Amino acid sequence: QESRGLGDVYKRQYQRRVRGRKLARMNNLLLPFLISLSLVLSLHGASFVTRQGTKLYLNGTQFRYSGCNMYWLGLDENVGGVNYPTNFRVDDAMATAVELGVSVIRSLTLGVSTGNSKSYEPSLNTFQERAIDYIDYAVWKAGQAGIKLIISLTDNYHYYHGGKHDFTDWRGVSESSFYVDTQVIADFQNYINHLLTHTNNYTGIQLRNDPTIMAWETGNELIPPVSWTKTISEYIKSIDSNHLVLDGRYGIDTNSLSLATVDMYSDHFYPMDVNRAQSDAKLVANANKVFIVGEYGWPSSSLSSFLSAIESTPEISGDTWWSFFPHSDNYGFVQHNDGFTLHYPGDNSEMQSRVAMLREHAFKMRGQNVPKHLIPAKPTITSINGNAIAWRGAAVAAKYSVERATGSQGPWTVICDQCATDNETPWKDNNQPSGSVWYRVRGYNLDNVPGDYSEPVKK
Repeated sequence: QESRGLGDVYKRQYQRRVRGRKLARMNNLLLPFLISLSLVLSLHGASFVTRQGTKLYLNGTQFRYSGCNMYWLGLDENVGGVNYPTNFRVDDAMATAVELGVSVIRSLTLGVSTGNSKSYEPSLNTFQERAIDYIDYAVWKAGQAGIKLIISLTDNYHYYHGGKHDFTDWRGVSESSFYVDTQVIADFQNYINHLLTHTNNYTGIQLRNDPTIMAWETGNELIPPVSWTKTISEYIKSIDSNHLVLDGRYGIDTNSLSLATVDMYSDHFYPMDVNRAQSDAKLVANANKVFIVGEYGWPSSSLSSFLSAIESTPEISGDTWWSFFPHSDNYGFVQHNDGFTLHYPGDNSEMQSRVAMLREHAFKMRGQNVPKHLIPAKPTITSINGNAIAWRGAAVAAKYSVERATGSQGPWTVICDQCATDNETPWKDNNQPSGSVWYRVRGYNLDNVPGDYSEPVKK
């Protein structure tokens, strides 16, 4: 009996060890799920933008906004050809958007991604996760910044990121068939389904369930018949009951204003036109729908009056100017030559003045006083070639100081006291001594408040 009892003890200990190992394995399997579930629940704690008649609401309060267009967030064309934007450029853009008071970003390439090797759908019914990972990252970072997104689903034009012509090209029919060919429409709906039901690799939730997204725009500057807008908006609403639908038509089609599955209408303003904006807004409001200014070119002497008109016209819920570009990965800014490129805090005195107007306008639309400027991020020295020092810019920085030392620990001597901007890099140390020297850089905001130093780098 004693040996049998001892055997029972060993048996029970063995069973406990086995159960322990099973529980450990279960915990290893469950832990990522629980973390993901926690993240999902925290994201669902954020609120969707909703519509009540002519107004938008967020957390039970009327939501009016100003924002910008960043068409390149999912796929860029401006840095060495067509390629995905780096995490740094997206991060820098989001940090600067917060400084500018941006509440909403409209982006074409977060939803228009067809027809080339780096697209989400490079060819008919072929979808690649590599491409959408960059879309996921931008959506995730916008959510972290508290910024809402308007995402377009196709484009009227033949740009690098794709457009409606891809769907007709794949079927060998004329581009005009995009709006009427049942097979082409089904292909486009299939693309929409893949995009909206995709689970974001960073947040763990499907895009159709992510409150970061404010609205799906049926396209960019389309000229569709009402029947097509009805079909596509009904399809979007059938698979996504959370988000608003924005008519992607260029201008207002009065025949589409009665569509129950379209929440918002917009127009684009080149040049800015107060009378047309207010007329559009009242037309849409009479149909009990929301009107927004989807694009406008900010470099104009009429900017101040246009912004004032938006602020004073309650039928205009929001606006997004065209368009913002961040710091480049090595030094300076990403350049884009369409005449509407905006860098913060401005490449010249005229741009700086307009940036200040846009920032003040954004906070007015939010019903808030304009706050102090944010603290600059930390710059990164990217190269030292002879006496030329280059650094990757810091979000919110207006000027930079450069310091030099003969060792990584100092003592440091200021050799450029807020004397350089991002457009003046690489900066040259014309009094560089012989031998080993170290450099560090720090940015200052428009209030002359400094951020952190870069890591020291040896020549």
